[in-house]
Amino acid sequence: MVTANSALIGVGLGGADPTLGGLAAVAVLCYVLGAAAAGRAAGQAHRGGRPHRADFLLLELLLLWAVVGWWLAVDGDPSGGERTAILGTVAAAMGCQNAGVRVAMGAQLPTAYLTGLLTGAVTDAVTDRRIQWRVLVTMTLLILGAAAATLLERLLPQAAPLLPALLVTAAWLTVHARTGVRRAS
Repeated sequence: MVTANSALIGVGLGGADPTLGGLAAVAVLCYVLGAAAAGRAAGQAHRGGRPHRADFLLLELLLLWAVVGWWLAVDGDPSGGERTAILGTVAAAMGCQNAGVRVAMGAQLPTAYLTGLLTGAVTDAVTDRRIQWRVLVTMTLLILGAAAATLLERLLPQAAPLLPALLVTAAWLTVHARTGVRRAS
């Protein structure tokens, strides 16, 4: 998300498509804001400031459900300004996810650096003759998630934002159910 948008900011600055560059800048800025908010929330919990280390998911799911509500309110056809605001909100949610997971689960579990993951998996396979199954599963799930979102958008365009909102809600509920079981024991 940040790599491609950073390149698009450069395209805009170079004069090829200033509007696209501006939209990319909005996406990166909102990503940074979401990452900062989630990193702070997860970091406080990590240091014992709050009981749930995955509270960053709550921020992400609130942002995603806001997009769902917005999308439904405009009947799946946002205007230019609304589209920009939705883009920023989704980018902030993605920043929440990546920063929150990084802090709560540790930096060893990247969520956005797929090029590096794939490069590492390939070089490990060639040099160490070791297959990194977790990387292959992560890449496969990314592709399947993109396919599911695309199919949903094509078949039920007004329900398109539901998939990420439902998945993050399920993750948040799962974490809180597990936390509740641990506290009860």
